[in-house]
Amino acid sequence: MRWTDAPARAAWRTVATWSEAMAAEIDRAALAGLVERARGVKAGRPPIVALARSALASAWDHVGHSALERGGLLLGQPLAHDADGASPALVHVRAAVAGLDDQASEFSLRLNTGVWDAARASLRPGEVVVGWFHSHPGIGAFFSDTDRRTQAGFFPHLFSLGWVIDPQRREQAWFAGPSSEALALEGVVLVG
Repeated sequence: MRWTDAPARAAWRTVATWSEAMAAEIDRAALAGLVERARGVKAGRPPIVALARSALASAWDHVGHSALERGGLLLGQPLAHDADGASPALVHVRAAVAGLDDQASEFSLRLNTGVWDAARASLRPGEVVVGWFHSHPGIGAFFSDTDRRTQAGFFPHLFSLGWVIDPQRREQAWFAGPSSEALALEGVVLVG
């Protein structure tokens, strides 16, 4: 499978099946609240993001100490209400894989093949690359026109996430799908 391939919708885990598997890792009350919020996601609307605390820490650690743009890939699972769901209700981001062989400046970033290889090696069964993250040091958390083209070209699925971090201003912004629809930060929930 190529990294850009998405699993067939029928292969997506359901929110309910995922929550059963996560019961040992996530506080039950928090998990129940997350499942309830995912139930409210209408088809075609951006999903809720369940961001593992370890993925948050890895991404911020990678981008937080550089005046250059830095980034990487997000690994996890798109989750539907049911196996026949038309769009994801929730995306679980389990890991953030840092791009260590990137080409970067203060205003640009090119992720090279090493991050894709590292991501493939880090995938667990049933997981895919669910998106990417990168920094905008000192200029704010937003999607530039280049970021929107990157999202549409390399992360074209409804579950695909784009995460921008400005470590200097301590800002972040999230986007979903090929049209780079902005996500409310309330739609990103820390888990684990």
